[in-house]
Parts: sequence; C-alpha cells; structure tokens
Amino acid sequence: EHCQPNILKYSEGILPALYPLLHDPNITVQVTSCYVLEQFCERLEPKNIRSSLNALVQKLVQLLSTSQRRSIQEMSVAALSAVAVAAEEEFSVYLPHIAPMLLQLIELPIVADTSDQKQNNALRGRALECFGHMAIACGKSSFSPYFTPVMKSAAQGLSSEDTDLHEFAYVLFANLAKVMEEEFGPVLPELVPHLLKVVESEDGALEWAENVSILLYRIIFIYNTLLSLWITYMIYLLT
Repeated sequence: EHCQPNILKYSEGILPALYPLLHDPNITVQVTSCYVLEQFCERLEPKNIRSSLNALVQKLVQLLSTSQRRSIQEMSVAALSAVAVAAEEEFSVYLPHIAPMLLQLIELPIVADTSDQKQNNALRGRALECFGHMAIACGKSSFSPYFTPVMKSAAQGLSSEDTDLHEFAYVLFANLAKVMEEEFGPVLPELVPHLLKVVESEDGALEWAENVSILLYRIIFIYNTLLSLWITYMIYLLT
C-alpha cells in the first residue's frame, strides 16, 4: 500500500505466492492475503494482470463460495472488485459466473444493531460495490441483465438506518449512472430528491457529500443526454 508504484513490478512473483495463503487455516492469514491482492490488483493495468487473471478469479471465487466467515467473504469480494478494476473489459467473461453469487449477497437481510447483522450489512455493501466496479469494467451490454436487481437492493439499503449501506449505494449509483447512461434515467425522479436532501442535511459527512456531488454531476449529464435525445426525436417527427 505504501510502496506504490515501485512494488508493482514484482506482481508476477508476489501474486502466485499468495494463492496458497488464501486457504491457510489461520483466519488472519486469509484476510491479509485478500487485502494484499486487493492492494496490488486495483493498481495494475490489464496487460499486467492478464497472465494471472484466470487463477486470481478462480481462487477468490472458491474462497468466497467455501468460507463461512463473513469477514473473509467480505475481503474476497473486495479483492474481486480490484481484479475487475484492473482487468477492465477482459473481466466480462467472468461476470456471468460471479454475478449470481453476488446477487445472493445483496439480498442478505438488513437488521440493525446486532454484530452478526453488521457483518451481513458490510458484506451486502461490498457486493454492491463489486457490482459497480464490474459494471465499469464490463460495460452496459454485459451489465444490463443485473441492473434492475442491483438497483433494487441499493434502494433498500437507502431505506435502512445503516449509513455504511448508504455510502455503498451512493458509490454504486455514481458508477451505474456513468455506465448505463440514458437507461439510468427512469430512476432519477425518485433518486434526485433523496440526494438533494442528503446534500442539505447538516449531519451528512464530508465523504458522503463528495460521493453525492459526483453522482449529481453524472445525473446532470444524463439529464442533458436525455434532453438531447428528446430534441432529436422531436425534430425527426417534425421533418
């Protein structure tokens, strides 16, 4: 984390060395290994991760599907997000295999103020975050089948009292607004008033304000796009 970018040139040797540690009997070793993978991968370019991509995805998916610990599942999802960021469109082939697992995670029940549920909420939020990164990486056509259930889950998070889920939702919305473009338009009438209330709220944290501002900027872009499309269509009808 603190040796970027010089340490990245050793990624071809370091990443394979981490694979067996993902299944170490020590929980701390597993969590730390996921963290190291995340830190490496989110800063790599597609050409640098290409040779390791298949092995990385397989190992992380295996860890996510076999571990019963929420903390390890959360870290494996975060690492998968970083892999998607690095791989960009080359991640598209893995999306149909990973998305069904994440769809189950974003449906975890939200119940406030219990330690177990807090872990569930965190995992649910990480899965939403991963969907956002995969959308950016894979593009609109690949991500479209998952748009509706992901948006529904994020909206449910906004209706809860868990501020972390709110934060995950704002970041997701910003990413999906960028990817889905005009298809994001139908959700704006309900979403924009909520975002404006957040910006006006005195108890909103600075980080919230930054993410909401980014989202509002992208929403303005979408509105302008929709307006341009409407004007073009009206001109077409009149000619």
